[in-house]
Amino acid sequence: MSKGQLVLEILSGPLDGHKVTIDEETNWSKSGEGPLIFPWDTELGVPQARFFNDRTEWCLEGFKTQHGTYRFNRKGREHIETAVKLKQGNILKASETWLMVSKMN
Repeated sequence: MSKGQLVLEILSGPLDGHKVTIDEETNWSKSGEGPLIFPWDTELGVPQARFFNDRTEWCLEGFKTQHGTYRFNRKGREHIETAVKLKQGNILKASETWLMVSKMN
């Protein structure tokens, strides 16, 4: 049984405008392997955060890193220190990297 896919649009850096689709747990990092590796953002953690599906919804868990992981929404800027459920349209930031939750299914 598929848990669905998460589509993220990159809003900064050399891949600005590019969309990444993930369907399994994926780390957001400056080094390693995977679709959310941004080596040009030298201040990202290794890893910075992880995207995962908890069997009902896509979530983002921020790790303790120097610059933190944030979600921007109508409430303003939220520092993500534990797992939070994502919603379509969420804007995410870590260091100089910005992502937008483009689609969830």
